[in-house]
Amino acid sequence: MHLWDTMPFLLIIFTVLTAFITPMFARWKRSVCPYITIVAVTVTFIISCILAYRVFGGEIMHYHVGNWPPPWGIEIFVDELASMMLLLLTGCSMLIILFSIKSLPKEIPPAATGWYYTLFLLTLTAMMGMVITNDLFNLYVMVEVTGMGAVGMVIAKGEKRSTEAALRYLMLATLGSGFLLFGIGFIYQVTGNLNIPYIAVELAAVREQYPYLMWATLSFITVGLGVKSALFPLHIWLPDAHSSAPSPSSAILSGLVVKVYIVSLLRIYAQVFGFEVFLDSYMRYLILLLATLAILGGSLFAFVQLELKRRLAYSTVAQIGYIFLGIGLGTVWGLTAALLHIIIHAFMKICLFLSAGAIYYQTGRKKVTHFSGLGYQMPVTMAAFTVASLSMVGIPLFGGFITKYGLAMGSLEANNPYFIILIVLSGLLNAAYYFPILWQAYFTSGHDVKMTMDKVPFTMLLPIVLMAIGIIYMGIFPGGPLSFIERVVIRVIL
Repeated sequence: MHLWDTMPFLLIIFTVLTAFITPMFARWKRSVCPYITIVAVTVTFIISCILAYRVFGGEIMHYHVGNWPPPWGIEIFVDELASMMLLLLTGCSMLIILFSIKSLPKEIPPAATGWYYTLFLLTLTAMMGMVITNDLFNLYVMVEVTGMGAVGMVIAKGEKRSTEAALRYLMLATLGSGFLLFGIGFIYQVTGNLNIPYIAVELAAVREQYPYLMWATLSFITVGLGVKSALFPLHIWLPDAHSSAPSPSSAILSGLVVKVYIVSLLRIYAQVFGFEVFLDSYMRYLILLLATLAILGGSLFAFVQLELKRRLAYSTVAQIGYIFLGIGLGTVWGLTAALLHIIIHAFMKICLFLSAGAIYYQTGRKKVTHFSGLGYQMPVTMAAFTVASLSMVGIPLFGGFITKYGLAMGSLEANNPYFIILIVLSGLLNAAYYFPILWQAYFTSGHDVKMTMDKVPFTMLLPIVLMAIGIIYMGIFPGGPLSFIERVVIRVIL
């Protein structure tokens, strides 16, 4: 088989092999581990760009591992949704690793460096595997590897708080995995297949014979992946895990990890059961209810947090609610806004968590009440933080406004205009816990503070600035991404 056709498989194998090589370098020369990792992630980003170029040109890629065709063999499948996620995962990971070169030595013990980058690469590999596999059991395996890698990156600090958070994360993630495995087991019992297209054909034929089993299976899978993606009220592991982890870990967990679980759940709704089954079931209304509670509850919990990273973590719970709201609306506009918010929220939250890491690196400050004058001491970092904050609130010309506009249009399209009130209210709540941070940074400094440049390394500032530029670009020029994501929705989901 031509190398051109094996690219999706090489994407996974190359990253796994690099993950196993990294600990050996850690024992020999620890300082080269981040550079090996960033080279590996850059290669995966280049391959992802090539795959995206082919998909944008109309090609859909199927690769059969070991030349075993489905339903017996493992199939790798790259369509528009998969290529979009591959670009997001590899591009953002590349910037996070660049940031970590200087930030990690201040946050984790030196002996943990090699193993940290191993866990990072394994997590990235599993996330990429989740979005390109066309086999439910391999999806489950990738979910497990992602969870184990994420837990390891939380515990990397070696502190009591991070250890407790990682243990809680592990316990709840294991519970979610059990629900997911039960759901996959039910599907296999009914269809005798694990390949997604074959399952879809079998389920369409026997769906009317097993209505209660279908509902039970849908419920188990929703709960399992709902725990993983921190859907309210299954989110209780997230605030501690994201806030106590090193800053690069917080960025990848909040910006990327929870998103691949949501995309996997959406693929199961659309490609296994058929999205019309989801829309006609009680699950749609449950998702809408939980999304509403997530948007309100996450924002209210974030409002009372004084530690910056913990406030950002609860904000993630609310933002996940936006994505599930779009899925629950089930319209073209709603689903387009949900997928667009997966991208824009990744930019916003990675920018915010990396900014928090830069603030800690320079000043050691963690609480939002201690940010007086920070806008003048760290103007570049706080400018990027301000851009991300305004986007989270939904101010026009920033990316977050586009997704909120899309959700409002989706609400009208679904004949549920009441959700527009929820979207407006959530924007006000976001302003209530982001604007005080900006006020502290810019307007409570007194008259003796002089403007100075950020005293953090360039490799830390560059990813923050690039994320802020991405947020502005998505807010001013959303036409291209919106048209492509609408194509994804119509072709892949609906």
